[in-house]
Amino acid sequence: MWTTIVASILLTLGCLLMILGSIPIRNTYNGKTLTVKFIIGKKVIDMTDARFLPVPEEVHHNILRVGGTSLGKIHSGNFVNTKTKTRYKFYLTGKGKQVYFEIGDHKYLVDDLDIKE
Repeated sequence: MWTTIVASILLTLGCLLMILGSIPIRNTYNGKTLTVKFIIGKKVIDMTDARFLPVPEEVHHNILRVGGTSLGKIHSGNFVNTKTKTRYKFYLTGKGKQVYFEIGDHKYLVDDLDIKE
């Protein structure tokens, strides 16, 4: 019985840490890197080859999350447009204007950029 209780507690804590580690709270761009700050941890994306483009209309329609977290306006992780099969990475905090860019064949949609150049 104790083994089941301990296993349940550990599983719950593991899931909580995984979710908190994937909820973005702030995006900061300094001209060379984009730092996505999560509740727990951060991700740094090299922006030297980034091409900033207008936000495609298809990124707002027929989107399915294939890995990540969605809580209201907060979206983080991998998403795919089910009609065009185009894959995107979203780091949306639910604040600020959305910015779209591509690095190689990776497509990103972020918001709340604190631009420091």
